[in-house]
Amino acid sequence: MSEGVGEYEADDIRKIVARLLRDLGDPEPPLKLPQVRALLELDIGYYSTANTTLLQDVASRMKVAGKQVLERPMLLVEAVTKAKLSALWVPDTKRILIDETVPKPKHRWIEGHEVGHSVIPWHREFLFGDNEYTLDPACHAIVEAEANYAASQMLFLQTRFSTEARDGDLDFKAINGLSKRFGNTLTTTLWRMVEDRDPELPVFGMVTAHPRHLHIGSGDNGEPIRYFIRSAAFRERFAGVTPETAYALIKKHATHRARGPVFDASDELMNQNGERCEFRMESFCNTHALLTYGAFVRTSPTVTAGA
Repeated sequence: MSEGVGEYEADDIRKIVARLLRDLGDPEPPLKLPQVRALLELDIGYYSTANTTLLQDVASRMKVAGKQVLERPMLLVEAVTKAKLSALWVPDTKRILIDETVPKPKHRWIEGHEVGHSVIPWHREFLFGDNEYTLDPACHAIVEAEANYAASQMLFLQTRFSTEARDGDLDFKAINGLSKRFGNTLTTTLWRMVEDRDPELPVFGMVTAHPRHLHIGSGDNGEPIRYFIRSAAFRERFAGVTPETAYALIKKHATHRARGPVFDASDELMNQNGERCEFRMESFCNTHALLTYGAFVRTSPTVTAGA
């Protein structure tokens, strides 16, 4: 969740979240978002693309620096509908609006993401954070990555998660336990486990379709690979490994189980030096997607001719 965020921006965001957590009294997990909203004086509401009255009302009153943003309120409705947005942050009224059709388990991350927009000072100029009319694609991606980074720092209580994660094994039993302890989804917990538990260990994670049940986890356009997550060490030492290469290993080992553990296996990937390296892989299906991690075990012995 930190890829795409600049070093200086990440440092500023960490400081902002650290101050927020101090103001909350350095809470124990799980972080209670109502307390965050109360501290920041944020309101939360829910909208529907089927009933656009709320969105039109928000758009008609939306101002930045005292100036009306949208002359035609329906522009906001059209942007939300076209981009299939799941939430909005409205700076002038300090409101977070969430699409009521989004499954409840996703609300926590979405809310954290929008809180991220609200506490990052330079995001205010981008209105509600997800407006395709005010951001070019490159800028939009950066702003969204920064909000995701703020959400992960907040919902996982910064270094608290990585400290506790290092006390246990890297497996789905541990991931599930930390998911419950910090109150976050299995997917976001897997993400943090890959990136933050041990950045010096090459680890990759994937959120994909199930190769034996493609209706589970496919993207909106039927694509099988939704996210390819990498630790800092993996990005450096296995830069040549593509999402397609990693997914090929998943397809190779996946069983037909459509719920719970899908496989636990070892296989090899090539590092930047051309050495074959053994990875321990484990895959779990939560019925919404297939979640997989692969952790470096060792560099495989070189087999010489005639040996």
